[in-house]
Amino acid sequence: MWSNKHKIQNLIFINPANIVQIVWEVIGDVMRAQEFENKPHLYLDMDGVQADFFTQWARLHDKRSYKDIGDRAAREASIVELNARGPEFVYKFFATLPPLHGGLELVSWLKKNQIPFTVLSAPLRGNEQASIDGKKFWLDKYNPGTSGQAIFTGEKFHYARKGGQSNVLVDDFKKYIGAWREAGGIGILYRDNQVAEVIDQLAQIYGIK
Repeated sequence: MWSNKHKIQNLIFINPANIVQIVWEVIGDVMRAQEFENKPHLYLDMDGVQADFFTQWARLHDKRSYKDIGDRAAREASIVELNARGPEFVYKFFATLPPLHGGLELVSWLKKNQIPFTVLSAPLRGNEQASIDGKKFWLDKYNPGTSGQAIFTGEKFHYARKGGQSNVLVDDFKKYIGAWREAGGIGILYRDNQVAEVIDQLAQIYGIK
């Protein structure tokens, strides 16, 4: 769909018979934007929600699941090893993450219902910029139009509230959901095989029938 600015600028080139339709589309877009002004803003995680970080991580160790990498200490050591491979490797790691089918379904539903959202993702500790650049490349491929406004921070809870309004975070990491809720936000824990439940919760919050 064109932006309102694009629609208005192109009115002079459009068949007069279609101008009324374009004007009504612009009015509809403005009314929907005003409707969402009074609703919580949605923040959407990337790794584990849209992109399959864990499968990619397991493959680095020739494992079927990231859980097979080992205990917490072993996983921490794995992240250190990932960082040690350098910025170029880290960039490629994130840029080539496989998409999660449930996440793609969720994003499609959000766009279909014109629910504004911002990608909120934590960068890789130790190789922040390389991971951010890789994530932006991934977003441009699988969720175009979101990388420019995406926020990359491990302190997600700072966005839980704004102007007295509680915002929404969809994330697969319990730590982030817990901190978000403690900061006064609405946290929805994501599981890719339970995307329908996540959509149901969002539909209730945003009044989608």
